[in-house]
Amino acid sequence: MTSYTKRVLVAGGAGFIGGNFLLRFVRQYPDYYFICVDVLNYASNYETLRPLERFENYKFIKMDLSEDTEQLLQLTGNYGITDIINFAAESSVDRSFLSPTFFTKNNILATQNLLECHRTSPEQIQTFIHISTDEVYGDEVVRASEKSPLNPTNPYSATKAAVDLIINAYTKSYKLPITVLRPNNIYGPGQYPEKLIPLTIECGETNRPVPIHGNGKNERRYLYISDFLDAVDITWHRSDCAGETYNVGGDVEHEGSIANNELVSLINDVFGCSVDIEYVKDRNYNDLDYSMDTEKLRKLGWRQKVTLHEGLTAIKKLK
Repeated sequence: MTSYTKRVLVAGGAGFIGGNFLLRFVRQYPDYYFICVDVLNYASNYETLRPLERFENYKFIKMDLSEDTEQLLQLTGNYGITDIINFAAESSVDRSFLSPTFFTKNNILATQNLLECHRTSPEQIQTFIHISTDEVYGDEVVRASEKSPLNPTNPYSATKAAVDLIINAYTKSYKLPITVLRPNNIYGPGQYPEKLIPLTIECGETNRPVPIHGNGKNERRYLYISDFLDAVDITWHRSDCAGETYNVGGDVEHEGSIANNELVSLINDVFGCSVDIEYVKDRNYNDLDYSMDTEKLRKLGWRQKVTLHEGLTAIKKLK
């Protein structure tokens, strides 16, 4: 195999965030070898990665990370993996209410199997970046810092918080420099339409109402995919970021959060459609808002470049 400066295992690389990561960085870093490992579930879209098959520094392997521990260990050894970047996760809150044990298996065990690769080959695997979520903080703390207590309120966020605690244990017990990123809701082109933004856009295209939980006043903060990938790039390539946790979110003072029903109105304005809202039964527990302090990441030079309106406009242009 060609000599590469890094050999990167991208877990969950056929999902929305992981796929965008590969589409950008396989081209940007030709001296890195990327292996996309994905089970290809309902939300995966491997077709978006087809253009990468012509690149010598890209390979796809289908694997269930929660099951094939020995195969995963062999993979990291055979390919001399130096970096693991973990996007793999079941992320639908609504689905987690229906199948909480499924989320435990897929989110916790899959990540711990990756951690075992790091633990057993600490000299070979130098870098481990795990993608968490702002939801691990719950909705009770205003401007949660990276040191705020974790207070998840649904099975999905509970599995993500559990993984963060397991990572903390691996960091302390085995002296592994694992980096954790906790972003706001990430959106962009090609996202599976179970999230509110792509679902509303799809409803506009098919002339049907969009279902909104409760009264639609719950608020969320949004981060365009390119801004998040900038944060990954910075923390990936700075040695002083290893072993640190970073909140990744929009500028609260500049843009802040937006209520779900207001978001639908904004999408209608940008896309020139008229999606009606169908208010449905609220979630078992529906966080009011997620508020994070992102100063730690900003000190590294990261800034949100794309406003929500600009991000929605970018999606429209690609339609």
